[in-house]
Amino acid sequence: MELELDGAVRIAWLADGMTSIHVAAPQRPRAELDAFASIVADIALLERTVHGVRTALRDRFPGALESQVRDHGRDAQTPYLLITLRPPRHEPDPRQVE
Repeated sequence: MELELDGAVRIAWLADGMTSIHVAAPQRPRAELDAFASIVADIALLERTVHGVRTALRDRFPGALESQVRDHGRDAQTPYLLITLRPPRHEPDPRQVE
């Protein structure tokens, strides 16, 4: 999968008024982003609505992602769906815990 300049992977998806799904996984390794994007692509093949994709992903990754509809800027005619896998939880720094 090809990485976009913003660090996301773009999946072509012409459904429910969208042109694509962008998948991001901040602070995660590239292999994890690719694996997550592959799962999103598989779900998008079956689900043809934003609601369907969101529901299927929430069932598979409860509480681990965010989704939002965005546009491509001022000149764009069609929006895209952004799916973001939240950064992993880290152990707190013991020096900062009181």
